[in-house]
Amino acid sequence: MGTTLERARWPAFVVRDHEAGSNLQALLVSAITAVLVTRLYLSMTGYPRIGGGPLHIAHLLWGGLLMLIGLVVLLSALGNRAKRVAAIVGGLGFGLFVDELGKFVTADNDYFFQPAVALIYVVFILLFLLFRSIERRSLSPQESLVNAADILVDVILGGATRAELGRMRWLLRRSGDHGPIAEALEQAMAGATRVREERSLLSGVAVSAWRAYDHLLRWQWFSRALWLVFVGQAVLGLITTTILGVAAISGAERLPATLASSTLTLALTVVGVVRLPQSRLAAYRWFERGVLVSVFFTQVIVFWQDQLTALGGLFWDLVLLSLLRFLIRQEGARVVTER
Repeated sequence: MGTTLERARWPAFVVRDHEAGSNLQALLVSAITAVLVTRLYLSMTGYPRIGGGPLHIAHLLWGGLLMLIGLVVLLSALGNRAKRVAAIVGGLGFGLFVDELGKFVTADNDYFFQPAVALIYVVFILLFLLFRSIERRSLSPQESLVNAADILVDVILGGATRAELGRMRWLLRRSGDHGPIAEALEQAMAGATRVREERSLLSGVAVSAWRAYDHLLRWQWFSRALWLVFVGQAVLGLITTTILGVAAISGAERLPATLASSTLTLALTVVGVVRLPQSRLAAYRWFERGVLVSVFFTQVIVFWQDQLTALGGLFWDLVLLSLLRFLIRQEGARVVTER
């Protein structure tokens, strides 16, 4: 019987990574962070000029350097961890690059060109929608088989963790393949299970994370703590943006957009609270959607009213996103290992 790869005959470059959504999200969040932090730093330091005489080293060049570093890591290193590093570094570089957009759409190279801010905002929204469309598409049987094989790289590099093996087993089942490739992967997975004790430091951290999540689930207040944190974050964001919008005369025209995005964050969070008793994984994803709306919409709008408040809100949102990514990864691994 032929393998899925033999039947599908798709070129290798169209096979998507099952971690694509997470990596693309890391890239976009890093880019947003770079733009906001750069503009805050420049305003606080009086827009310093790097260089002398007729020379000026624009931060666009540093952005290009970071994007190059991200590409070098991506093209020269193996494993999903290298992809995550490349996504973060490349995202920071793209943020520095796109922040200088005003200089390249105006005849006088005007960094402060006001419509450039809207253009940057549109770029991030379009990228967000594009990345979401990539993530929403389910993996084909061929892609599932290839991704199962790809996990072996991380297993070899970092040792076999329960989460990685569970995800690999789920992808193999999803591929529906029973040929020699699938059989070889099953044998490799069985061998990895036998050498679990010979794991690296990174693998040990992953196992500790799994155990920590087990302890959290046994805590009777865990669910209540979750919805208190995320509902509190959404409500506080709505109150803060309302106060800022009313207090800032120059930002009054942005008040409807700010209120709309803050209200959407609260609505998505409430959906997560409702889903929590039925499916923790679904609830985590709704919480994540709410925080992402805050990062990509609310904090960007608030930035033009109060930079320090926006940066503080962004920092808190990034902490919550990191927590949610941990919860989603652990719960997702638990779900696939129990199937």
